[in-house]
Amino acid sequence: MALLIAIESTRTLPTNRVVFHDAKIMHVMEGAVEVETTTGVLTLTPGTSLAVGAGRWCLMRPRPHVRVWTVYADESFLRTQMALLLPDRARLQQGLHPDEWDGGPLPLTPGMARLQSLEPLWRQMSVLRDDTHVPEVAAARTVELFARWVSIVAPTFLTPELEDGTPVPTVPMLSPVRGRLTDTATLGHVGRAVRLLRERMHEPWTVAALSQSVALSRAHLTRLFAVHTGISPIRFLTEVRLTEFTRLIEETELSVAHAAQTVGWADPRIASAWFSQRFGITPSQYRLNPHPHYADLEGCDQGTVTASN
Repeated sequence: MALLIAIESTRTLPTNRVVFHDAKIMHVMEGAVEVETTTGVLTLTPGTSLAVGAGRWCLMRPRPHVRVWTVYADESFLRTQMALLLPDRARLQQGLHPDEWDGGPLPLTPGMARLQSLEPLWRQMSVLRDDTHVPEVAAARTVELFARWVSIVAPTFLTPELEDGTPVPTVPMLSPVRGRLTDTATLGHVGRAVRLLRERMHEPWTVAALSQSVALSRAHLTRLFAVHTGISPIRFLTEVRLTEFTRLIEETELSVAHAAQTVGWADPRIASAWFSQRFGITPSQYRLNPHPHYADLEGCDQGTVTASN
């Protein structure tokens, strides 16, 4: 089981009530969503987050659409790392230290500036499961990225008198993951490139075509993408396509082939391969049962789907 998995998703339809074996931390980047949990209904807007412990159910109702980054974390890993990185309980707001959190829904407000600076880190987490990382490197990279994540959101956990005036830390420049993917209009050339890939993902983009569209050399555009998104332009396009392909598989009756063509993959086998790499099952299997292989957790309401990621 992976220690951390970060998945970007967009939704326009409500989800089923689902229980996850891992802790789940949702971060709203665009739109809004109502999240129903055992304690009631919360409305999350851009810049807000919600942590839900393992074995706790929740469901989402987009209002009317939402883009979120969700991190699924092994809860023992999460608690151990947070205790190491936030050692002084007296400096934290009540209930936020990992030893005090009971796993119930925990809303947080990191703010958009922090979430935007985190997006390249989550993007790196999302691609750690590909075949380019041996397990030892992937595990070490996971711990490194998690520590960078906590360093950025740590002020959110501090007591008000400590949090006031605390600047948003930047991602250290020693790592290839640096900078932040903010509002695309503020990022100049790379922002326009990101917007083009999101809005016209169905087109047969190449790095040459994209660089020409934003008046940059291929080498410079690739460097900018590494700085601001943590991955190459074409890998970014793959992730954008995969996110929308997943939404189409979840929310529509389009065939796998049609859904693949809609996002720009002429060969549905390519779409299926990327989907299987992310979720461990094929799109057709996922559509039949979005969360297979997992036994029901004790105490779940009837109709609740259990899942692991």
